[in-house]
Amino acid sequence: MKKFLLKQLCPSALLLSGWRTAIPFVLVSLLTLTTACSNDDNGDTNNEPMLKGKISSYNEFGAAMLDFTETDLAKAGFQLGDVISITIGDKEIIMPYYDGFYTRNGEYLCVAYPTYPSICFTANNIGVPKELTGLEGHDVVVRMKEKGGRLDVQQAMSMKYTNDRDNYSISDAAFANARAVSAGKIASGILHRSSSPFCNDIERAYYVSEYLQQEKVRTVLNLADTKEKMSTYDMPPYSHQLYNEGNVILCPLKADPTADDYNNRLIEALKQLPAHPAPYVVHCMEGKDRTGYVCALLEGLCGATYDEIVADYLVTYANYYLITPVENRDLCNTLVSLRLNTCLMYYAGVDNEAQLPGVDYAKAFSHYLLSHGMSQQQIDALVRALTGSKQ
Repeated sequence: MKKFLLKQLCPSALLLSGWRTAIPFVLVSLLTLTTACSNDDNGDTNNEPMLKGKISSYNEFGAAMLDFTETDLAKAGFQLGDVISITIGDKEIIMPYYDGFYTRNGEYLCVAYPTYPSICFTANNIGVPKELTGLEGHDVVVRMKEKGGRLDVQQAMSMKYTNDRDNYSISDAAFANARAVSAGKIASGILHRSSSPFCNDIERAYYVSEYLQQEKVRTVLNLADTKEKMSTYDMPPYSHQLYNEGNVILCPLKADPTADDYNNRLIEALKQLPAHPAPYVVHCMEGKDRTGYVCALLEGLCGATYDEIVADYLVTYANYYLITPVENRDLCNTLVSLRLNTCLMYYAGVDNEAQLPGVDYAKAFSHYLLSHGMSQQQIDALVRALTGSKQ
């Protein structure tokens, strides 16, 4: 039997009120590859939930799409938050079953994502490994491993927001998740972040565009779109003006900062940024994960502390879900450990999130950029552009 370790989030008492003494989350769960597992119906003698199907396709993010739905799984006895196994041939992979991507980068999960037509399984933000690609039509078997084994994570992370402006009693800018970034030595009004000012799928683009015009933003770092996508949008007027002026840097990323493609694209975009006029805005679709990761990098590069980076990251969740570290401490702890900390650990080159409060981010992130192809002169130019420094 071949065994591989899969780290899976389990909530703990990580304290937002005391980041310097924060306790890292415990990672549990195993990803197991086993030898032959019979597909003979007569071999299944217990009454545990089981569902058989096939791999139907692979989506653009490398997830294996299956030919059944959340309803099919529910009828077979599976519920969100269960720990299940998926068997393909002689390989059995143990993973949680969620309605969102609630594991860390590279960790397996089975997903009933609301906008997907069927169930998929994947290694989060990476896609299934090469040996599990090209298997369209292959049989899969889903079995129960631990009923409700990750129900706590499912309940904590399955937050929903609405696109109805009338449901929010916050400002238009907050509804658009648009705000200035002021961490570290970033100059006042130089750097902003937001949801998309171009694509109106979540009905915030016009609010973002109005915010950018009000703040006299001149350059956009777009982490979501290609030229092809941009050509399909009915853009708000100011957004269209910025695009026509040639001040939109297109840098479409997946939300995996450890991937070569992510690093190559981001580095090339950051090299370009100082040549464009400030103020700047960084956005993806919601302005949440990809935007959060890139803004965290820029904040740390300009001397922000861990506390500052975390505080800015969590504003997004207040804007969309109306949760705050004061009133929703455990949930915010989960979000930071699951989403942000894994990114910071990679950028900073540390392997334990307990180390994050003590990192010299300006030094660590500069080393990250150097190791991924930026020169010191290019890094200095980027810092000067963000801080207004003449040095």
